[in-house]
Amino acid sequence: MKLRSAILALTLSGISAWAAESTTTVSVLSEKAIGVIPANFIGLSYEKSAVTENHFRPDNLVLVNLHKNLGSGVLRFGGNKVELTQWSRETPKEKPAKGIFVATTSDMDKFYGFIKSIDWKVIHAVNLSSNKPEIFSDEINYAVKIGGNSIMGFEIGNEPDHYDKDTKKLREKGYAYPQYKSELEKAQSVILKQNPGVNLIGPATTSGGFKFFEPCVSDFKNKLFLSTSHFYPTSAISTPPPTCESLLSDKSKKRTIDMADKHFAAAKKAGVPWRLAECNSASMGGTNGVSDVFAAAVWGSDFLFDIAEHGATGVNLHTIFGLNGYTAISYDKDKKVYAVRPLYYSLLLFKDAGHGKLIEADTKSTGNVVSHATLGTDGKLRVIVINKDLDKATKAAVLTDSKRTHGTITRLSANSPTEQMAVSYGEGTVNKDGTWKLEKREDIKGSAGRFEITLPACSAAVLTLEAN
Repeated sequence: MKLRSAILALTLSGISAWAAESTTTVSVLSEKAIGVIPANFIGLSYEKSAVTENHFRPDNLVLVNLHKNLGSGVLRFGGNKVELTQWSRETPKEKPAKGIFVATTSDMDKFYGFIKSIDWKVIHAVNLSSNKPEIFSDEINYAVKIGGNSIMGFEIGNEPDHYDKDTKKLREKGYAYPQYKSELEKAQSVILKQNPGVNLIGPATTSGGFKFFEPCVSDFKNKLFLSTSHFYPTSAISTPPPTCESLLSDKSKKRTIDMADKHFAAAKKAGVPWRLAECNSASMGGTNGVSDVFAAAVWGSDFLFDIAEHGATGVNLHTIFGLNGYTAISYDKDKKVYAVRPLYYSLLLFKDAGHGKLIEADTKSTGNVVSHATLGTDGKLRVIVINKDLDKATKAAVLTDSKRTHGTITRLSANSPTEQMAVSYGEGTVNKDGTWKLEKREDIKGSAGRFEITLPACSAAVLTLEAN
């Protein structure tokens, strides 16, 4: 009787597993471009205080390798700490007040040496809230001399639409766009007088700061080289808190696309390019158990392509050196060890597949499955299929031009959505020295442009299809 019950349980389990599998069809029948991905689309964003903490040095080979793995990119330093970071040509004789940081010429020398070793561009943010443009103009002057062509531009301030919030208290309650406009005009005037021809960037507003963003890009369209804003689809302090399921939900995706369309439309109307210069899974540092697990890598893979398809020239995932939250690169200050979080692997996936022309991919699925496609200058079609279901595998049929008959599959994988360590892309994991190597691409053959692939729950794959 017990044996019969066990067999029955196994049978029912098998039926349940079969029933839980979704079916997906991805159609990439036309290879007409809907956009182009800039070469330096990928980026990381750091708090400006990190520049003063001796991380960014050309001899810090682990950190150098972690950036070089990602190819061409843009490093932005700013964040909330930009308003708490002062500039000084000399090392201060007295220790700064608690919570205040001082960036010196020595810090900048090391930082730009690091940048030149990884061959990235820089968005260099300066402190607007101090209302001392003469000081940060001198910082810009020094940065231009040592950074040269590495500098994409200078971002003036960080999230000015939150200057009067209780969490910052940088301005009196009621601080609004007219006051900000006046301060920005003064700052720009001083900067350009002392440093004619430098690229100015901003306004670095929050996702809710459209009342600052829209008029700013319109009023300063002749002075802004690039417009920037920030976005987090969830908040770590919301009630209820974010979950892996809510992060990967249609609601989260729709919120992302609506934000991108809104900001891109305003920037396009003003004739100014737009970059999402600070973002991640959850504001206020991220949510442990969500932002630092494999589900965040699956989310990130979809998020990066969504932002590219909806008009941004690039994305900077915010990264805080520490052991908690959403950071893509962690740092144990006691052991002085850098390591990567699962989210980092979404950047490796994008580096592999996110280049060339963006191609429309139509997805129909009985599960939570999405797709994206690119066409490289090498003629290869790359179809990215992302299964965002936490507990359902999916069988996907990918339909392409009938001339494509073979290619490879590269998988983003882990044992579970909540895995924190055993994550890989192409079965390659990042080594302790920061190096990474793709280990495996599976061969795949198609028939008349049709390819079939099975994706486990909460995983992604890149189909790289050869041009015949």
